[in-house]
Amino acid sequence: MLRIGKKTDYKPQEVLQKAVAFFKEQGGLKLEHQTPTTVYLVGGGGHVQVMVEPNEAQKTEVDIQTQEWDYDVKQFLKEL
Repeated sequence: MLRIGKKTDYKPQEVLQKAVAFFKEQGGLKLEHQTPTTVYLVGGGGHVQVMVEPNEAQKTEVDIQTQEWDYDVKQFLKEL
């Protein structure tokens, strides 16, 4: 299991939209659950959970937990 984070200039909803598109396209993951601050995708024997939170510096803090999708999560973070 991997937990990794990053700050980005993208707005929280943009990050979540990009995450869903990226993981559906890259690995065929299915969106299982979504809230205004979290998406949870499953497939391939693992999962990816992306959580976002705006901070006072006009940045978005992105926190990702994953099992079996470590490489793809790191690639996604590079794109942010």
